[in-house]
Amino acid sequence: MAIDTLLPKKLEKSDASYKSVIELNEALSSAEKERIRNIALTGPFGSGKSSVLITLREDFAKDYKFLPISLATLQANEEDNNIGNSDGESDEKEREKRIENLNRKIEYSILQQLIYREKTETVSNSRFRKIVHLTKWELVKYPVAFVLTFLCILIVFEPSFAKVDSIYDFFSWGNTWNTVFDFAASIWLLFALYKIARYVFKSYSNSKLNKLNLKDGEIEVIENNSIFNKHLDEILYFFQVTDYNVVIIEDLDRFGTPNIFLKLRELNQLINESKVVGRHITFIYAIKDDIFKDEERTKFFDFIITVIPVINPSNSKDKLKSALEKKGCGNDGISDDDLSEMAFFIQDMRILTNIVNEYKQYRDKLCEANNYRLNKTKLLGMIVYKNYYPQDFASLHRREGKVYRCISSKTKFIPLALKAIEKSEEELSKKEQIFRQDENLSKADLRRLFLFKLWNKYVPNLISIRIDKSYYSIEQIANDEALFVKLLSANEITYQYYYGYNGTSSSSKTIDYKQIDKEINYSERIKLLEDGVGYFNNEHRRIQREKIKVKSLRLKDLIKEYKLGETEEFKSFGLTPMMNVFIRRGYLDEDYYDYISYFYEGMVSLADRELLLSMKIEEGRPYDYHIDKIENFVKELKDYMFESDAILNIDLLDYLASYGIYSEMFEHMMIRLECDNAPLQFLSQYYSEGKQQYEVFKHFIEYTNSWNNIINWRNDAEKENLIEAYLKFCPELSKEQQGWLNGNFRFLVEHCDNITLEQSLKLASTSCFVNLCDGSDDLLDYVIEHNRYEISLENMLLIVWHLHKDDKTISAENLNYTRIKATDNESFVGYVSENISRAIQCFKDENKDESSETLMFLLTNEYIASGVKVKYLTGQHNHIDSFGGIEDKEMYDIAVESKIILPTWESVSCYYDYKNGINEWLKSYINHYATELSNAAYPNDLSNKEGLFVSLFGSEILEIDNYRKLLRSFSDSFSDVDKLKNVGQDRLMILAENGRLSCNADAIASLLAEISKNESLKLELVVYVITAGLDNHSIIAHLVASIEGDYHEVCNQDKRTKLPDNILNRRLLEALKNVGFISSYKVDKDKLQIYHKMKNN
Repeated sequence: MAIDTLLPKKLEKSDASYKSVIELNEALSSAEKERIRNIALTGPFGSGKSSVLITLREDFAKDYKFLPISLATLQANEEDNNIGNSDGESDEKEREKRIENLNRKIEYSILQQLIYREKTETVSNSRFRKIVHLTKWELVKYPVAFVLTFLCILIVFEPSFAKVDSIYDFFSWGNTWNTVFDFAASIWLLFALYKIARYVFKSYSNSKLNKLNLKDGEIEVIENNSIFNKHLDEILYFFQVTDYNVVIIEDLDRFGTPNIFLKLRELNQLINESKVVGRHITFIYAIKDDIFKDEERTKFFDFIITVIPVINPSNSKDKLKSALEKKGCGNDGISDDDLSEMAFFIQDMRILTNIVNEYKQYRDKLCEANNYRLNKTKLLGMIVYKNYYPQDFASLHRREGKVYRCISSKTKFIPLALKAIEKSEEELSKKEQIFRQDENLSKADLRRLFLFKLWNKYVPNLISIRIDKSYYSIEQIANDEALFVKLLSANEITYQYYYGYNGTSSSSKTIDYKQIDKEINYSERIKLLEDGVGYFNNEHRRIQREKIKVKSLRLKDLIKEYKLGETEEFKSFGLTPMMNVFIRRGYLDEDYYDYISYFYEGMVSLADRELLLSMKIEEGRPYDYHIDKIENFVKELKDYMFESDAILNIDLLDYLASYGIYSEMFEHMMIRLECDNAPLQFLSQYYSEGKQQYEVFKHFIEYTNSWNNIINWRNDAEKENLIEAYLKFCPELSKEQQGWLNGNFRFLVEHCDNITLEQSLKLASTSCFVNLCDGSDDLLDYVIEHNRYEISLENMLLIVWHLHKDDKTISAENLNYTRIKATDNESFVGYVSENISRAIQCFKDENKDESSETLMFLLTNEYIASGVKVKYLTGQHNHIDSFGGIEDKEMYDIAVESKIILPTWESVSCYYDYKNGINEWLKSYINHYATELSNAAYPNDLSNKEGLFVSLFGSEILEIDNYRKLLRSFSDSFSDVDKLKNVGQDRLMILAENGRLSCNADAIASLLAEISKNESLKLELVVYVITAGLDNHSIIAHLVASIEGDYHEVCNQDKRTKLPDNILNRRLLEALKNVGFISSYKVDKDKLQIYHKMKNN
């Protein structure tokens, strides 16, 4: 992967900033013509000024000779850097002295860079001494030249003290060669003398006159303190011997002193006007925009070019994101929001590049190499902070600095947060006081109070208020919530009021209901009245939990939730805006040390360390992740870690629950499980694998909403596990939980072994199960013995099967109370008897074979509704012998209606006397048992025999077949025709047929007159009487004449009467013929011609 250096980058021609390069080139090309000597390249810090200058130097190197000067390495004293911030009370002279001292340092640095950038040969006349480095060749050359010069002197001058005869004789090669050697030596000596003279002249040419001594005194030249003034000749000499025409000065703005620009401008003027230099030289200054105040900068520079920053708060996020992606860090999970927050403070591409470089290095070393699971967002935040505040970052290692003081002061913030909680607790107490005052009031009372306030404040003489076109009094509105709501929905009311003496009128007025509500706290008091005690109990519990929770909040959450950033305690740390934001956003927090140093295994193992880091970055691990050194691990836990589900670990919860000294941590951990949307899968797994189940579930069960959370849990297997745990450890069940258990006896049976039989029996002792099942004989026996079940067909059938396992004949269709009694189980039979009203409605009893004893019990049971009794008892095969065992005579009706009384005339007589007649039930009973009753004669010793006979046979109560059957049980007959007025034709004929009409012809004629409206019935009855054996012609004539119509002519023997030809008439004539009343008849067309016997004269 390519390395991104921090050096200025060469700009491409396509870059927007390249325009500044072109502008600089244009300014330089016309500098001499336009007399431009000082050019300012301005722009904010990090805008890319150095990149513009680098590009200028490379792209236009052939056009200009650039001399770059940088003051980046010049370190001024801190007191010099703070010149602009001097206290107004500071001594002005001292301030000027510091400014002058700083300027001297700057000038000296510039001078050094001028003189020492060139070789000694180039500026050989400079008075600045340099270290002369002799090469190996020079170390040979100079000694050889010295020795050669010495030999040449010997050859030319031949001094006597140096004459050696032997050597002299050896080199005596003749006059010619001697002349050649002498001439050559002389030439060398002249060359050496030239070199020596040249060196001497150079040495004395840079001498300087400081003092001139005269006979009567001296003249001394006082040097100016300015380095430029002191070494002006050196500077001019430098430009004289070099060919630089563009001087680039960078980083001069770091010192915040504009006075140096005045000196540089003066220096530039001297150089350009010096005839020694003889060419145009331009100074380019790379400076920030704010180095000068107001319009001052235009006085110092001849031309100003502005560089627009490449990076700014609006695009810094995109630049940062792009740089991270290029480094292969684009998938580190850092959100755009977090990148935007951090990049807001980054306004320099060089710093941005370094931030990305360092982030990549820290990430690879801390995360990738050691497989640590650090929060990449926090790591990037730490690197940004490190680049802008390196000293404060370094102080973190020593537990010093602003950020450390803020982070370590979390314990000071907690009391402030608790104060806010206590304030809400006080407000709750005030509400509770209001509630206690209104506890005995109803909503109507509060509405009445509201209306009284309206009456008192707006309309003192109010009579009524109009609502929906009708007028209502205050009392009516107070008692009707719907009217009250309608009243509040309108801002203006129309009302009636008193005026004068008993006069009334109407008017309208706008009412400010909100003001009335505010004055009497109506809405709040209504809400409190509705919520009741439960609301305050829940609120008190919530506040207590919040007090516990506040200690476990992360610093950022603590500051945000309780607005601690506005407190003096927080402001006292003097955090910079970046530090402030980073702490509030959580980029810098309590676990900072994980992001600035390596971990070395010791107190906790490497695996434990991994788990700690996961908890810190809120990344879950398996709940059964083993902790090697649990005691040391617990010591490393921070309060804020308990704010995430990542804290959930089975080993950890076991340890915290085992030791009381960790009760606070245990409470914090349980809070994670005792809230809405809690991760109950952990609790389910803990129940299966944990060791401190009792402590954990005991605490969990005390949580108000624990049961609802379990019941609403989404995973059925985990829910089943949690319910088992809840039932196993709960001391007692609430109404809601009891209701669930009542409907889930099978669950208790299936989980009885895990819950334990003892606890299961304890739970059963308070239950009333809806549906029983087998599977646990012990549990079922307990439930039966203690009557802990609801009466239902299924439950009773199951119990009967359980008690009579060998009897396979009992089924849901034939189960009844008699079979239940046959179990001989006192608890079971007694419980069903006590609840017989419910049980009887469950029985199908299709066999209808309840015993007589059972029938009597059911009939006389006062708890069974009459309708239920009738429905169940009707159709039973067995009977109650008589009414004798029924004490409550009101049950006679049910016994008769359900027909469970043995069918005897004694029973009929008894009930007939009880009701003083025959009602519908007795009618139905007699008709139902007509066959049985007809087999016995009605006892003569019963006093109501005659009355019952008339009631039965003098009416149509009995069905026609039963009429005929039951008539045999009586020997009585009707002598009073009046008692037959309600008897129909069939019954009259039956009575006549059986000779039960003992009345005379007049009575029968009277009877016929009663039924005059029915001619056919009259005719039938006459025919039937005659056929039955009536042969008295006088009576017959009387009966036939009573039929009326044409029939009275039949009795006139003097006439040949004709009757319509139909069946009844033929039957009548046939009967009359048989008894000799007529002689014959014949059909004549559609008539029947009657013939009488001839009279004897």
